[in-house]
Amino acid sequence: MMKSFSILLLVIMSYTYSHAQQANIRKELKKRTAEAGVYGGLGYYGNEHWGVGTNIHYLHGIGLRKQKFSFGCGLRINVFNSKKREYTTSSQRLTALNYGGADSMYLPEVQTNTLNAYFAFKYHLKRGVDIFFTTDLAGINFADSKDGYFHSYETQRLPYPGIRYKTEPYAFNIRVPWSESYGTLVSELYGSFRLNKLLYWKLGFQYIRNEYKVDRNIPMNGKRFYQNQWMVTTGLTFDIRWPQNLAQAAYF
Repeated sequence: MMKSFSILLLVIMSYTYSHAQQANIRKELKKRTAEAGVYGGLGYYGNEHWGVGTNIHYLHGIGLRKQKFSFGCGLRINVFNSKKREYTTSSQRLTALNYGGADSMYLPEVQTNTLNAYFAFKYHLKRGVDIFFTTDLAGINFADSKDGYFHSYETQRLPYPGIRYKTEPYAFNIRVPWSESYGTLVSELYGSFRLNKLLYWKLGFQYIRNEYKVDRNIPMNGKRFYQNQWMVTTGLTFDIRWPQNLAQAAYF
């Protein structure tokens, strides 16, 4: 009887020690995400517009156990193309002063290239499935100048599309949460689905704020004009640290 009881006690102690050891290892481990990806997007709001890009980011898990949430940052190169778009006055202050409302700049052709740093958030739904949200913070624009055509309630009698101006993408991209932002900025929400040890498939939506400036000041409008676009996006993501992530998978 005592022998059986001793064996049972030893088994319980061994299990408790193993479980505690695993819990301690889990607390010490931090879920890290290091990925590089390529993607493409397509939208038809107003008329067709499309974009392609590549990105790389690093995220760090928070918490002591499941670490469902991860935060980090990354870099994104994005190319955006469209045609026949109406851009409106960017300055909210000037728009408010203009009793006719926001004026517009017609661009027959749009093409911008951006390099932006972005904030990234990940929610771990289940093994192999994650939800990501990313939004650009700051960066630069580089693209050729384009002809734009300004028209407003004061110029409606002119032959459409309006007065010609030389335009180019706003050089710097800056997100200002409490006020109006500047330049071209991308935000996206997407699901990430593991295909194998190395690859994930991503599917979601992109929201792009695209801005051009003219070569001289326009009364009651300033120099900046912008438009927002939605696109469906899909792509492939490469897990840079897949051996470590697979080794940690047993603990999360």
